[in-house]
Amino acid sequence: MLRSEAARYARWSAIVALVLAAVTLLAYVRRDWVRHVEKKNAPPAAPVDVSRQSAGLNFKKVDQKQTVFEVAASKSIEFKGKDASLLEDVRITIFGKAGDRHDVIHTRSCQYGRENGGIECSGEVQIDLMSAADARRTEGHPEAASAVTTRVETRGVKFDRASGLAQTDQRVTFAFPSGNGEAMGLEYKSEEGTVRLLRDVQFTLKQSTVSPARPKAANSSVPVPQEVHVKGSSLDFGRDSRLLRLYGPAEAEAGAERLTAGEINLSLDKDFHASTLVASGTGANRPAVTSQGAPEQQMKVEADTLTAHFSPEGAVTRVDAAGSVHGTRASAAEQDSASSEYGSLDLWPWLGRPKEVNLNGNVQLRTQGNGGESRLLRTNAFRMEFSKGESNETGKVQKAETLAPGTMEWTDAGVASAKTKLQADKLVMDFASSGKARQLQAIGNVQTERAATGRPVQTATARNGKVELASTGGWSQMDLDGDVKLKDGDRSGQGAHAVFVRASQIATLTGNAAARDASTETHAQKIIFAQASGDIRAEGNVRSTDFAARSSAVQLAPAAANITADTLQANSKAGRALYSGHARLWQGDSVLEAESIELLRDTRVLNAAGNVRAVFPQAAPQAAETSSAGGQAAGVLIPTSTNAAQTPAKKHLWHASSGTMTYSDKEGRAHLEQNVVVQSAEQRMRAPSLDLYFTRAAPAVPSGAKAANSAAGAQQISRAVGTGGVIVEQGGRKATAEHGEYIAASGKFVMSGGNPTLYDGSAGTTTGRQLTFYLADDTIIVDSENGSRTLTKHRVEK
Repeated sequence: MLRSEAARYARWSAIVALVLAAVTLLAYVRRDWVRHVEKKNAPPAAPVDVSRQSAGLNFKKVDQKQTVFEVAASKSIEFKGKDASLLEDVRITIFGKAGDRHDVIHTRSCQYGRENGGIECSGEVQIDLMSAADARRTEGHPEAASAVTTRVETRGVKFDRASGLAQTDQRVTFAFPSGNGEAMGLEYKSEEGTVRLLRDVQFTLKQSTVSPARPKAANSSVPVPQEVHVKGSSLDFGRDSRLLRLYGPAEAEAGAERLTAGEINLSLDKDFHASTLVASGTGANRPAVTSQGAPEQQMKVEADTLTAHFSPEGAVTRVDAAGSVHGTRASAAEQDSASSEYGSLDLWPWLGRPKEVNLNGNVQLRTQGNGGESRLLRTNAFRMEFSKGESNETGKVQKAETLAPGTMEWTDAGVASAKTKLQADKLVMDFASSGKARQLQAIGNVQTERAATGRPVQTATARNGKVELASTGGWSQMDLDGDVKLKDGDRSGQGAHAVFVRASQIATLTGNAAARDASTETHAQKIIFAQASGDIRAEGNVRSTDFAARSSAVQLAPAAANITADTLQANSKAGRALYSGHARLWQGDSVLEAESIELLRDTRVLNAAGNVRAVFPQAAPQAAETSSAGGQAAGVLIPTSTNAAQTPAKKHLWHASSGTMTYSDKEGRAHLEQNVVVQSAEQRMRAPSLDLYFTRAAPAVPSGAKAANSAAGAQQISRAVGTGGVIVEQGGRKATAEHGEYIAASGKFVMSGGNPTLYDGSAGTTTGRQLTFYLADDTIIVDSENGSRTLTKHRVEK
C-alpha cells in the first residue's frame, strides 16, 4: 500500500514537471514570436544619408494672434547635408488673416526647405476651398461639406511659407457645386483666398436636376437641363468674393447659343451656385451672343455689356444688355434687326424660352421682307411679350408695345418705293397664334404720312388708329378714329372716322365727312377717295360749294355755286362730278333741280336729267320795238327816261322744267328736252326741245374799282328758241308753230314753221308763214306769201 501510494505520487510529480516544462517552453516561444513581429513591423533602418526621422511635423503662421495657415505632416525626414525634409501625409490648412476661411491643401508627400520655408509637392495635390462658417456647419457631415466645397486637383505644387502662395504649371482640374472644369497652371494666394488658373481654362456650368420650381403638370414638357461650356485664356477665383473672372478671348456655349467676349465674370451665390454672368469687352472682343441653330433661324445680339442672371438651380432667368445694343435675326421669310442703348430679356423658368423683352433708349426695330417690303419702328421704350409655348414647341410672340411715343414706317417694294409713316403716343402690336404680326393699334395723337415719287405727300391726324398688317410685313388697311383730318397737296378732308385700303389705294371718310381743295368743299356722311384713279364718291346729304366762280365748270353768277344731292360721283383728274338723287344747284339767282346734275370742268358743261326744274334771270329789256302806223314792219328804239335808269329794275325770273338739260358755259346756251316748259310771270313757252341763250350782265363795279378787275356778271336769258311744236301762252293769247323764238331785249315772240297760229280770246285767230307779236301790246306782224303786214288790236296790257 505504501509502495502503491509512493508510485502514484511519483506519477503526479512527473506530470507536474512536464506541465511546468511546457509552460516554460511556450513563454520562450512567445517572446521569440513577439521579437519577430516587432522586428518585422519596425521601420526600416535609416538610410545612411538620413540624419533624423520624426513621427510628425507641425508649424503655423500667425499674424496678430490670428493663425493664417497651419502645416501638418504625419512624418518628417531630415537628410544629411541637405536643407530639405521629406514630409509625408501633408495637410496645409489656410484660415486667412480674418479667420473666415477653411481651405485645405492635402498631398501624400512634399519636400520642405527648412531655411526658406518652401514646400514642393511633386505628386498629386488636392485643394479644398471652404469658408470657416461652412466648415463648422458641416463638420462630421461629408455629404453636406461636399455641397459647399470647391475642389482643385493638380500636381507639382510649390507652397511658399513666407507669402502663403501655392503654384503649379501642371494640369489642373476643379469642381464646385454648380460645375467643373480644367486648366493649365495654378496660383493660390492663401492670405487673400484667391485662385488663378493661368491658361487654357475651360469649365462647365450645370443646372440642378431637382427643384420645386420645376413644373410638375403631367403634360408639361421640361427640357433636359442644359450645360453651359465656358472657355477662356485665364481665370481668377475669389473664394471670399465668390467671383470667377475669365479673361479672354472668352466664350460660353449652351445648346445652340454661343457667347463670346473679352472678359466674362461669373458671380456665385452663398451656396456657390451660378448667380450672375457679366460679359464685357471692346472692339473685336465686344460681347456677342450668336445662335448656332438652323441656317434659316440665325440670331446675333451684341452690346458693350451682357449680363445673365441665374436661378439657384442654375437656369438662366434674365439677360441684360447695355451700351449700343444691336441684334439681328434671319429666317427664310425675313430679316430682323434691333438696336437700343439698353435691353433685357426675361425667360420662362426652366424652359429657356423668351418671356418678355424690354428695350430702352433710341430703340429701332427693322424688318426686311424677302419680297422687298420693310418696316421700321422707332421709340425710346419698347416691350415684347411671348407665350409660354406648348409641349415641344417654342413660345410665340403675343404682344409688342411702345412704352413711349413711337413711329412705325413701312417702305413698299419696288424702285419708286412709297413710304408710309404712323406716329402715336403708344403703339401696340397684336399677333396671331402663328406668331405673325396681324394688327397695330395707335393710341393718342396719331399722325400718318405717305410719300410716293411724283405725288404730293399725304398726311392725316386722329385721336386713335388701327392698322391691319399683311403677311409680307407691310400694311393692308389703316383705320383712323376721332377728329380725323387729311391733307393731300392742296386737298384736305376731315371726319369722325377714316379707312385707308392700301391695295386699292382707297380712302373712306365717314361721320360728318368733309373734303376741300383750292376751290371746292364737299360735306357728306361718307366720302370715298380712290387715289390711283382720282375717283371721289360721296354718300348721304351731300353738300358741295364751289368758291372759284371763274374756274368752276359753270359760272351762272359771280357767286359761290352750291350743290346738294344724295350722292356724288366725281373724278378729280377728269374734272367730272355727278350729283344724283334730289340734286339741287344754286348760284346767285339761278337755281337748278334734277334727279342728277353732272358738271364737266374741262368743257364747262352742265348736264341735268330727270325731272329738271330751273330758275334763271332774264336780261332786262333794252328797247321797245313796235310797228309803224302804215303797216310796214319797222323797228324803233325807244330810250327809257333817265330816272328809270337810276331806279333798280325789277328782276324777271324764268322757270324752266324738262326731262333733261345741257348747259354750256362757253356757248352761254342751255339745251332742254322732253316736255320742256319755260315761263315767266307774263308768258309760258312749251316745246319738245328748247334752247335758252344767255348773256352776261355787266359786272357790278365798286366805287373806285376798275371794271377789268371785277368778276363777270350773272348769266341772264336773252333768247329762248323752241322746236318740234312750240306753244306760247301770254295772257289771253296762245301761239303755236313748229319753231318759236323769244327775244328778251325786245320782249317779242317769233313763231315760224308748220302753220304758225295765234289765238286771241277777244280778237280771234291769226295765221301766217311767220308771226311776230310783242308782250308790251297787241301788235302782231304777220309774214305770209302775200307779204308782211302789221295788225294792231289797240289793246295794251298794263
